[in-house]
Amino acid sequence: MQEFTDRIAVVTGAAGGIGLGLTRKCLDQGMHVVMADIDETRLAEVARQLRQNSSQDSSLVTVVPTDVSDRASISRLVDVVEGLESEIALVFNNAGVASSGDLGQLWNATHDDWQKLIDVNLWGVINGCMGFLPILMQQSSPSRIVNVASIAGVITAPALAIYTMTKHAVVSLGESLDQQLQAAEASVAVSTVCPGFVRTHLTDGLSLEGSDGGDVSPIMRENLTWFEERVRDGTDPAELADRVFEGITHERRYIFTHSGFRDAVVERFDTILADLDSSRPHHGG
Repeated sequence: MQEFTDRIAVVTGAAGGIGLGLTRKCLDQGMHVVMADIDETRLAEVARQLRQNSSQDSSLVTVVPTDVSDRASISRLVDVVEGLESEIALVFNNAGVASSGDLGQLWNATHDDWQKLIDVNLWGVINGCMGFLPILMQQSSPSRIVNVASIAGVITAPALAIYTMTKHAVVSLGESLDQQLQAAEASVAVSTVCPGFVRTHLTDGLSLEGSDGGDVSPIMRENLTWFEERVRDGTDPAELADRVFEGITHERRYIFTHSGFRDAVVERFDTILADLDSSRPHHGG
């Protein structure tokens, strides 16, 4: 896919981190970017800065405060995009969150911890896909849905288990949806981005204080410190956006932006294959 100029890119979670990196990259490509984010104040300020600093036409930035977990909010976003003159080229379902309650053991997480992560990280992507697909499938020009998952969508670890579960679901959703669109000979395709650690605001809402105001468990403290250090030392969002666009132009179903996780991916699938092989029915005595 090479046709970007003068076409629309929709970016959720656009007010910071990966979303802002993607927004800037899209503007560099001459695209009209529709920026969606739940943080209305930050979204407006970031958009103002982009309009001031960009060499592109300031009208190429449209701001739509959006809660991706809310179908009605996504519908309003879709309505705004439909009102624009250009066709959509890219829909980035990028918005995501982490939860302090997900830093420890699963049996200590609250229902709210589960609900928050599933609502934003999974339903947010589902809502984005299903909201824009009817428009994309009617367009004559090719388009692509780009779901931002995580390397945690193809490997597992003891920490952030609920977050990891949601990212596995996003990977599976992208695989199935892309296969169905291919079978339908649609002009829409799906890519799933599986980044490693990126310098974002993902850990900003995480706290070392427990829900009762006391200290969290040693496991949670250790996990949070580990997570914060890696996010702080992560890839710059602008560099990540370059890698994502490389994957888009090569029409990759999976876009891996970090090479350091190959051994972990191989180890996981080696275990799966070993157990699969050992579970085959035996013939004979």
